[in-house]
Amino acid sequence: MIFPPVTTALKLQQGIKRLFVGTYGFEDRSLGWTNYQSGQGAILCAALLLRYKHPKGKNRIAELKKSLANLGISQPQEVYYDLRFPYNIENIIDKKFKTLLAEVEEVVLDISAMTKLLILVCLCKLIDFTGTVRIAYTEAGNYSPTQEEYEKSKKDAGFIAKFPSRGFESIVRMKCLSSIRMQGQPVSLLAFTSFNEQLVRHMLGTMNPHRLIFINGRPPDYNIWRERATQEIHNKLVEEYCVDNPIDENGLLRCAASTLDYRETIERIDEIYNQHGNYERIICAATGSKMQTVGLFFSKIAHPDIHVEYPTPDSYYVKAMSNEVKKVHEVVIPTFSEFVKSIYE
Repeated sequence: MIFPPVTTALKLQQGIKRLFVGTYGFEDRSLGWTNYQSGQGAILCAALLLRYKHPKGKNRIAELKKSLANLGISQPQEVYYDLRFPYNIENIIDKKFKTLLAEVEEVVLDISAMTKLLILVCLCKLIDFTGTVRIAYTEAGNYSPTQEEYEKSKKDAGFIAKFPSRGFESIVRMKCLSSIRMQGQPVSLLAFTSFNEQLVRHMLGTMNPHRLIFINGRPPDYNIWRERATQEIHNKLVEEYCVDNPIDENGLLRCAASTLDYRETIERIDEIYNQHGNYERIICAATGSKMQTVGLFFSKIAHPDIHVEYPTPDSYYVKAMSNEVKKVHEVVIPTFSEFVKSIYE
């Protein structure tokens, strides 16, 4: 199966009935795609914005509305997403999409400010859309923690407060991400490394899996130090489950995938599924990057018996989680429903 590449986002033209789906966020990159399209005129005919209830930071609502107004949308539709009680968001998005998708030829899904759960649910609810889907992702110029902050955290626990997220609240399960197949079989838990090890530990505490397999995140070269850092954070678990987490000659996990190119995530999950999927139930924890989460969605389509769960972080480091904008990316998939169908078949 050939999946489209991650490319630089195009400057869009008018003349296509286009829906924008995004989220109010507090980071610079939450405005990345809309600001990038500034000057293109009325390229949108509708917009659906997911608005966080109990937000983790001060969301830039007025700025995003102003940016959308320059693209033709003066009154975007809004849906509230309760971070403390997210269980009804699947039905809410489903109802909204049934109305909005019937009127458009193209959807721009901006995942830059979305939680991983929202990314997965929105993509699931687009599977019957016959038009084009543009998955837009704005890469931040700087991410937290910096390498200096990470090194200091090893000596001073106070610096852990500057990691992107801390702790955990609950494990969220959605109908569109679940699977009842392979019940009673041994469980293989597949998780992505991050700067919050407690997310994986919480998953382990609720299911006692037969094995734990990590996919380490491999950032672009300018942030490559983070690959070793996220592995170090999970080192005790890597050592405890060493049989399923082999290390290469450089001391890094052999099982790794780009944090930007979602296709590598699909390849790693395919390899794991082919090795264990016939005899074990595979549960995936959505703990990776946003683009790795896109790859997780397509893997779920390819292997419907994979079960996906989302461990919710307890809090976020808002002040410097990320800032500036480095680049605006997109993945363009024409006739989305046919593409999804071809993956499944």
